[in-house]
Amino acid sequence: MSKRTTFTTISPLPAGITREAVIAFLHDHQEMIDLNPLIIERHPISPPPHAPDEETRCVWWSLTDRISYLPGGLVSGQIEYTAAFNDLPDGIQTHCYAPLSTDIRERWTLGGTLPGEPLEPVEIGLGAPRQGLYLREDVELRCNFMMAGFVKKTLKNAHGTLVERLCQKAALASSKNPSPGTSPNGSMSSRAANGAGGGIRAAADAAYQTDGSINRFSGEQAHPRYSYPEPTPQANISRPPQYIPYRKPVPPPANGLANGWAGVHQDGPAELQ
Repeated sequence: MSKRTTFTTISPLPAGITREAVIAFLHDHQEMIDLNPLIIERHPISPPPHAPDEETRCVWWSLTDRISYLPGGLVSGQIEYTAAFNDLPDGIQTHCYAPLSTDIRERWTLGGTLPGEPLEPVEIGLGAPRQGLYLREDVELRCNFMMAGFVKKTLKNAHGTLVERLCQKAALASSKNPSPGTSPNGSMSSRAANGAGGGIRAAADAAYQTDGSINRFSGEQAHPRYSYPEPTPQANISRPPQYIPYRKPVPPPANGLANGWAGVHQDGPAELQ
């Protein structure tokens, strides 16, 4: 017997992250897939025979998850399924067709207001912040009633990790490519936000230092390298002591990752490219 379950999750985003950075990641399907800690294999496919007419224009992927059925990974298995991705102006829709008639529809949307912007109405009962950006995830799950609780818990745990990693990636992207209303270090300028913000460097540093995982699909390092050009010396010109730019620490390669696996389930980390 099939059971329908719906739930909504609100995830406030750190100050300093721009809308452009978040939407760019939501529309980058490969990034979204690789940030999911459950997925161990993915490749694009043509619309499958079971795709409805309205979904034939979507982008389709074949995905493989590694699922732990008991705590600690004592019993685990792999599940292969297909998923459709449909970009929206404020986010993305996905539709997953999994075995045992498991059907998962999700919608990720970016909401909220930044300092200095008019406050938008907030739906009551969700716990959405009155100010600041947030991600809203609406999920409709249909599966066997005996599996509903397990599938819901697995989705929530995996997507909580996905949102954390997306925030880290978006913080780094915002710090390197600030919007017109932000200062070069990613914090909101005083003219645009009346002095609000300034926590973006801390968010970017935390992301840079805490996740040294390796791309499980390409083997590339997950963090960029930072370099600064040396100033050209000029003779007979006195100048004040040179200012040394802030350099972010570069984490050493993680030990013991010969196969490129790490993460929540000890199966595979999410790529943070």
